[in-house]
Amino acid sequence: MLERVKKTIQTHELIDKGDKVLVGVSGGADSVALLYALNSLSGEMGFELCAAHLNHGIRGESAKRDEKYVIALCEKLCVPLEIGYADIPLEAKRKSQTIEQAARNIRYEFLESVREKFGAKSIAVAHHKNDQAESILLHMFRGSGLSGLVGMKYVRGNIIRPFLDVSRNDIEKYLEKNNIEYCTDETNLELDARRNKLRLELIPYIEENINPRIIDCLCENARLLLDDEDYIERKALELLENARVETGYSRSILLKGEKPVLSRALRAALRENGVFTDIEKKHIDMLIKLLGAKTGTRINIKHISAYVSYDIIAFTNDKEILADEEATLVINGITKIADMEVRAFLVDEYKKGDNCAYIDYDKVKGEIKVRRRRNGDRFYPVGAPGAKKLKDWFIDKKIPQTQRNMLMICSENNVLYIPRFCISQLVRVDSNTKRILKIEFARYVK
Repeated sequence: MLERVKKTIQTHELIDKGDKVLVGVSGGADSVALLYALNSLSGEMGFELCAAHLNHGIRGESAKRDEKYVIALCEKLCVPLEIGYADIPLEAKRKSQTIEQAARNIRYEFLESVREKFGAKSIAVAHHKNDQAESILLHMFRGSGLSGLVGMKYVRGNIIRPFLDVSRNDIEKYLEKNNIEYCTDETNLELDARRNKLRLELIPYIEENINPRIIDCLCENARLLLDDEDYIERKALELLENARVETGYSRSILLKGEKPVLSRALRAALRENGVFTDIEKKHIDMLIKLLGAKTGTRINIKHISAYVSYDIIAFTNDKEILADEEATLVINGITKIADMEVRAFLVDEYKKGDNCAYIDYDKVKGEIKVRRRRNGDRFYPVGAPGAKKLKDWFIDKKIPQTQRNMLMICSENNVLYIPRFCISQLVRVDSNTKRILKIEFARYVK
C-alpha cells in the first residue's frame, strides 16, 4: 500500500520535498492509517508532518476517548498536534444545517486555521476509493452531472488526498499487518445517513448481485471523465471571470455561454458565495431561468438568495442581516464605522475631489449622522426640481440593489450626501456660504 500511496503523491504532485503537511486525524481507521503511511514516507520523500484533531461534541465519552488516543498516537510518532473543540449540534441548529453539513464545514474551517498556525502547505485527508465511489453515487442520485461523476479530486485548494488510489480493504490490511490500533466510530454503523446506507446496503448489494468490481469501475470511470470536466471547467471559470463586476456578475455576459459552460460557471459562482455542498441540477436550472427574469426577481437556494438587478445577478446570505449601523459625525475629526473612516473638517475653500463632498455646514438641520438607508429617507439631488423618496431615486438612476446599502451622510430623514454619487441641494455650497464642511470616505483596516 505504501508504494501505491507514494506513486499517487508523485503522479499528482501532492507533496514536494521540504513541504510541511497537516494531517487531519479523527482517530478512526482511515485517518490513523494515513498518519502512519505519511510518517513512513516522510523521511524518504523529504517532507514533515503535523496533525490536527477536532472533538465534534457529538459522541460524549467516545469523543473524549478518541481525543486521548490521538494525543498518545502523535506523541508516539513525534508529530506536533493541535486539538480543537466544537459543538456541532448547536452550530447545525443555529445555521439550519444538517449535522453532516455543519460537521464538514466546521472541520475544514478548523483544519485551515491549524494549517496557517503550523505554516503547513497542505492538508492531507484520508478519503479513499470507497469514499470516492460513495461520493460519485450520491452525486449521480442528486443529478449533479459530469462534475459530480468525476468525484473528489486529488487536489482541491489546500486539500490533498493521498489515499484516493487505495481501498478500504487495503487500509484494513495495512493496519492489521502493522498491528496498528485505531478507534471505531459507532455512527458509521448506523443507517441514518445517506452515505452509510450506500456503504452498508446499496454497494454490498451491487457487489453481490450486479458487479463485484463496482468500486473500481466507478473510480476508473471518474478518471476517464476528469479530462473532459477539467476542459469545460476552465471555460466556465473564464466565462465567470469575464462576467465579474463589483457587485456580482453580468447577466448578459453569462448568457453568452453554452449551457454546459454556463451551468458550471453558476456552480462556481455559488461556491464563491459560500455554497459548497448539495447543489443539484434543479438549483442550476433555477439560476439559469433567473438570468432572464425581470429586475428585482429573487430566489432562494440552499441558505442563500440570488437576485437580479438590471444587468447584474448577485448573491446574499439569507440569514445575513445588515447591521443598523449609525454614528454621529465627528466634526474636525475622524468617524470610524463598519470598515470606513469618515473624515469631516471645516475648510476655507471649495475644491472638487474623488470620494469627497463639500457642504454648507450652516444649512444642516439637526445632528449629522453616518448611517445606512432607512424607510422614509428622502433625497433632493443638486439641480433636481425637488426631493423624492430615496428608493425612487435609486430606481431612477438604475443603481443595483447591491449598492443601495452604502453608508451615507444624513440629517433626520434627509440624505445629505451619497458617496460616489452626489450631495443634496439642501446643503449645497453657494456664494453665501460661510462655513464649508469637507467630508471624505476612506476604507480602513481594523
